[in-house]
Formats: sequence, structure tokens, C-alpha cells
Amino acid sequence: MHRNRLTLAVAVATATAALPQFATAQRPNPKALVQQALAAMGGETIAAAAAVRTTGVMHEYMLGNAERAEGPWRVFYSRINELRPTAGGRLRRTAIVLGPAANSPERVTVLTDSVVTTKAGSTEAPLPPMFHDDLASYVEMQPDRALQLAMAASAVQLEAPVSRYGVMHDVVSLPWSGRRMAIELSRETHLPDAVEVRGEFAHDFRRAPFGDVRLRAEYVNWTAEAGKVWWPYQYLLSLDGEPLRDITIGSVALEGGAPADSFAVSDSLRTLYAISAASSPPSFKFGSRGGPQELRDGIIRMRDYWMMTAVRQDDGIVLVEAHLTGHYLGEVIDYLKTKYPTLPVKAIVMTSDPWAHVGGVREAVARGIPIYVNGRSIPFLTRVVKSSHASNPDRLAKSPRAPRFIPVSRRLALGSGDNRIELYPVAGAYSERMVMAYFPAHKLLYGSDLVFADRQQKGYFRTPAIELRRAVAREGLAVDSLFCVQATPMIAWSDFVPVGGLEAGVAAGK
Repeated sequence: MHRNRLTLAVAVATATAALPQFATAQRPNPKALVQQALAAMGGETIAAAAAVRTTGVMHEYMLGNAERAEGPWRVFYSRINELRPTAGGRLRRTAIVLGPAANSPERVTVLTDSVVTTKAGSTEAPLPPMFHDDLASYVEMQPDRALQLAMAASAVQLEAPVSRYGVMHDVVSLPWSGRRMAIELSRETHLPDAVEVRGEFAHDFRRAPFGDVRLRAEYVNWTAEAGKVWWPYQYLLSLDGEPLRDITIGSVALEGGAPADSFAVSDSLRTLYAISAASSPPSFKFGSRGGPQELRDGIIRMRDYWMMTAVRQDDGIVLVEAHLTGHYLGEVIDYLKTKYPTLPVKAIVMTSDPWAHVGGVREAVARGIPIYVNGRSIPFLTRVVKSSHASNPDRLAKSPRAPRFIPVSRRLALGSGDNRIELYPVAGAYSERMVMAYFPAHKLLYGSDLVFADRQQKGYFRTPAIELRRAVAREGLAVDSLFCVQATPMIAWSDFVPVGGLEAGVAAGK
């Protein structure tokens, strides 16, 4: 290893001798810096390759989906084999999820310039556009590919240098896919130690609420390959400082080509992908899965990707949830204006705070609508409200105003009459930040995000079901029927039993 590094260091020194040398008083040329970085990685050898194949292990964090919106996050481990052309735009990833009890079947994901698909066994299907955006960023942020993009860009710029771990780095940036890509180049090794993309990911309902985000890849454990190429054996990816993926590379091979069918996608799958793209964020459409459904007089459920519920009361309408997007929330409000022209939307109740469920929060704040939410969620929602949306200003960015968050820390009554709502924290291990909404006159319960039917067994997933039943017993509520945020039909409370039965302490309200 040390001999290879020495051999390559001599080769790189020779290759870079002919490059422009920068006087300390001069501002370096960004293209010359990029050319120097390509030479440091192994320029001509990489340029001669048609594809890169890597194997490794991926440690992936499920951002925005945990007991609390700030993490810690659930983790998935996968063994991966990736093939990508050096010209970019495509990727073939074969992955096996390494489970604690058993590994998953092999899954193949194929990214092209316009489509992303997945195949497990004989089942092949398109993935939503958010996955295309994610994988395309991953491919184009690879160090060799980012440098190629910078060499080809007509508007590459030099930004202020930064110090990382005591080493100065020059920073070059370029426009990429409606965003801005920045590459940090070590002044000592000239290697691209980090690549960062800044901008909006509108198709991703977990990233979109934050507006302009920073997707960052740091490359470490640079290793000499056959005395010709330097390659990082560790990729550390983060989103606005939150860990996203850690990838440990086991092997790297520069190949002269790829099998002809490596990135082939059938016409039928392309058609299905186009249909999926038309119904995915940011194009959520009100009524895309059927018209609103009236569960009780004045209690209306919006049957879309996730369910919002409108509750008519004498002095206004209460909306349950503010998910999907600001545009979708506006469509729901427009519908309610038509149905109840004299009643304003007086409040929104948010029953949980995963990233995928907060897309309408900024629109609600911009409209001055108070939001009832578990008090533990308010710091996170305040962060969402304060996030930058400079790339694509929304209503709140154009007309800023302070949020009106009302914490739910104990029983809280909202409204009067037959559609009076009582809000209660659920207060469990899984449901630490969730709120349930009870309609006493109807003996009807809205169970937040705690009702998941188990397709393999009779009943519902055990932990959320136990916690919801515990909360109902604790508060002494008489419940006949149950519904939730998920796109499931309303069910009888007596049928709501978790898989494997119910522990004795639940029935006793302990």
C-alpha cells in the first residue's frame, strides 16, 4: 500500500508539473484547480474507463421517520454492488438488506436519465420521481463525476476557501439540475474531499418542507489503486447536517464497458413511471384518489395520498393534519370554501411530526391559521417555518409571519356541539409526540398514525395498537369507531386488536 502511494505520488507530481502554477498573490483559476484534481485522482486512467464498478456496505438512516422528528434515526444495512458509466446519468445497484433476523431477497435498482425502476425476483416496478432525484444526485456527486461536470461547465466559479480538519480547501462551484454544486479541493493533495449540492428537492416530500437544503458527500480513506488511481473507500453523506448514508467500499474496478442490458428499461415500465410521476410530489392533487367522504355529518375525509379530515363546527372548520404540500392544503381550503362559504378554517390539528407529514405547515402559517400540536413538536416545526425557500419562494417566504402553535400537553377541548373535538397526547414509546382526536358525541376516534393493518396476520401492528388502546383506556374514552391518517377504511373499535393479542395491562388502563 505505501509503495503504491509513493509510486502514484511521483506519477501525480510528474503529471501536474505541466499544469499552471499559481502565485500566492494571484487568484487561482477554477478550471485549472479542477484539472489539477482530476490529475491527482488519476486523470488519464479514469478518462479511459467506460464504467466504474464498486462493492461495499451501506449504512442508511431513515431520516424523518422515527419516534421524534429530530432523530435518532432508524437504520438499514445493505450489501451493495454498483455499476455506473463514467459519463454519468445511469446506475445499476444490486442490494441485499442485511436484517437482524434474515436478509432480504436481492433487489436491483436501475437509474437512467429519465426513469428509475426496481426489481425483486420476477416483480419489476417503477419508483417515484423522488428516488430518481436522490439517485441522480448520488451519481453526479461522485468525486470523478463532479470534477467532469465542473470541467464541462461554462459557469464554474471560485468560492471562498474553507478550512476542513486543519487543511485549507479551495472551493469551485457550478450550476447543476436547478441547484448549485460545490466541490472542495484539498490544497495539499488536490483531491476532491467533499461535494455539496445546495437547493430544493421538490419531488421529495421528506426534503421539500425544508426548501433549500444542503446535500453533502464527504470522501475519506483515499486509497491508491494499482499505483494509477486514488479512490475514496468511505462515503459520508448528510442532509442539512443529519446523517443520511455511510458507504464503506470493499472494491473498485474501472471497466472498459458494461453489459448491453445493464441499464435497459422496458417501454411498459417507462409508461408506468410517467403515470407515477404525474401523481407524485410536487404534483399532489386534491381528489386524485376519489372525492371527499363524509364519515359523519360535517366530518369529511379527503381520500388522497394521506388522509386529511375537515370538521365543521358552528364557528369554523378544523382541519386535521397539514401534510403533503402547501399547494395541496390550498386546494383543500378552496374546496371547503365552496362547501361552507361562510365558515373559515379556524384551526389545524397536527397529530404527528414525521417529515413526510409537514409539507403544508408553512402554508398554514402564511395564512395565519393556528396549529394545535404536541408541545414536543414545536421546536422542530419552528425549524420548518424558519427554513430558507429562496430558490422557489412560497407564500410564507414572500410574506413572512410568526407561527401560532398551540401545545397539546393534556386534554384540550376544541369547539362545541356534536362535532366537538377532544385532543389528548398519546404518550407512548412509539407515539411519544402523537395526539389523538376524540369526538364524544359520535364515540369516534382519530388514531393519528397508529393504525397499520398487518397483511400477513389478522390484526394490527402490535406496538402502535397497544399504545393507542392504552391511551384510550387511560383517558376513559368510550370508542365505537376508529380512523386515522393512513388510507385505511374506518373500522370498529372492537376489531382493533394488535397481532399476537393484547397484554393484560392495556385492558386495565395501566
